[in-house]
Amino acid sequence: MAQDSASHNPIGLSVGNLTEPPPPVDDDTKRKVVEAAEKDPTGQSQGGQGTDKKEKSDETLDLERERAETATKFARTNH
Repeated sequence: MAQDSASHNPIGLSVGNLTEPPPPVDDDTKRKVVEAAEKDPTGQSQGGQGTDKKEKSDETLDLERERAETATKFARTNH
């Protein structure tokens, strides 16, 4: 189904000019965002390479070996 330019705003709410930068954020909101990023359990807010790169590599290799074994077993069965 084709969408026209107003399909994202069905009730016609007024929106800001999309070519201008967003309005500034107050300091309280910035602080809350930083605190939430620091408490992120997945660590996605952390930049750079992780310290557990070797462990992730081993886990990845184990998963690849398991998939290869499963594929080999499947290929050997009569199906």
